[in-house]
Amino acid sequence: MIGFKRPQKEKLRSILRYATQARGGNIGMTFALLVTPLVIAIGTGIDLARAYNVQTRIQADLDSSLIAAVKSVSSLDNNSLKQKVSDWFVATGNLSAANYSIASVAVDTSNQSVSAKVTATVPTTFMRIAGIKTVPVAATSTAKGPTTSYLQVYIVLDKSASMLLPSSQSDRTKFQNLLYNNSYSDSSATKHNYVKCEFACHDFDGPYFKYNGSIYNNIYDVVKSYNSSNASSPITLRTDTAVAAAQQVVSMAAKSNATTNHIQVGLYYLGADLYQSVAPTYSSSALTKALTTDSYGLTSATSQPVSYFDIALATLTKLVGSAGNGGSASSPLKLVLLLTDGVESSRPWVTNGTWGSWGYYYSATTSTPQGGANWNNVAPMNPGWCSSMKTNGVTIGVLNTEYLAIDYDWGYVATLSRPMSSTNWTSTYGGVMRASVPASTSKRDYLQYALSDCATSSSLFIKASDQNEIQNGLSSIFNQYLNSVRLTN
Repeated sequence: MIGFKRPQKEKLRSILRYATQARGGNIGMTFALLVTPLVIAIGTGIDLARAYNVQTRIQADLDSSLIAAVKSVSSLDNNSLKQKVSDWFVATGNLSAANYSIASVAVDTSNQSVSAKVTATVPTTFMRIAGIKTVPVAATSTAKGPTTSYLQVYIVLDKSASMLLPSSQSDRTKFQNLLYNNSYSDSSATKHNYVKCEFACHDFDGPYFKYNGSIYNNIYDVVKSYNSSNASSPITLRTDTAVAAAQQVVSMAAKSNATTNHIQVGLYYLGADLYQSVAPTYSSSALTKALTTDSYGLTSATSQPVSYFDIALATLTKLVGSAGNGGSASSPLKLVLLLTDGVESSRPWVTNGTWGSWGYYYSATTSTPQGGANWNNVAPMNPGWCSSMKTNGVTIGVLNTEYLAIDYDWGYVATLSRPMSSTNWTSTYGGVMRASVPASTSKRDYLQYALSDCATSSSLFIKASDQNEIQNGLSSIFNQYLNSVRLTN
């Protein structure tokens, strides 16, 4: 309840006190002529302020009601949606001072938007002297989600060799049994330390792998041969799962485009730089072809020996440009979906430039080198490299394919297993650690913080450690983005 403000009360009291104490007829008559319009003038301000406050509350309650309702625009019929708006408005409203009604609710299922108008009357106190008993107020609002806006989606897949690692612990067990127990074709491989090696030994390593009488020079081909003989229990690599995750997003975009084309999807991969497989397009068939054809560079048949996020993300920033408001095809919203383990690295950084005699430094059974010239460079990507895109209004979602610990692997122990304090992260990459995370945190464990800081918000970041989480993670982020809503008026 809004009453007199103190200065107004004192002013009115002063006038009344003076008028009641006056003895002259002229003053009494003057007071009689002035007091009524004066009280009406002061009271009108109070009544209108009360009406404005009610209108503000109605607008806020209506906005909340429409945001709640529009999330169900695809699952409820028009009548149910209108009822949901009314129920939510009543539940959230605190408008005992106003007689209100929902004048209209409009549901546009094709554009997935909900609009409504609320009218109300606010009782007056002082304006009744002038015969005005109520003040009318109204509020209108429309809510819709990005699913109805023009949108360009840039799916970026990490194609570094580490993405050829198994996508789950069960796949990892089969992977180890295949490679380490019976697949080496040359016993001399042990002197190259390929026994129990995963971290930097999973791309093209020479003719060391044998399966079913054939010799292979890379893990992908030997796994492919294994899978052809074990179709009921294949080994799934992370790149296989990454492609499946991208396909889910392509299918979701195609479904959203069923009525009107408004979402374009492009496919890219990163390694030494950013590479384009398919520019943003409405064609789901073209995107599916790229995800299933080796020559486009996205399948497990292809890999990059390095992952330079500083270069790749700078290229991506220029390519994506600035986001629009989504109101037209020439001004689309822009969403980057990045699937990566987040390790800034070069395979030669680990396998080349080692020094000292080989010895049993990390394991009683595996011979390893003493040191390497660039081991400190293997580190989490700097989330600051994502800042320019976010400044340009681009939304970034990140799926972190968690790097599984490989404690028996000398390359892993010498690099990602070491603490952040050993990385020269600030001097080399310009990274700034979270103040709440100690420098003793391992590089591997800090990956989740770096990638989370790259994402636009925590709701657009997912850490995935197994096949199902990776496969469904990218579409979950995309769905989270599509389900966000905005008020258009």
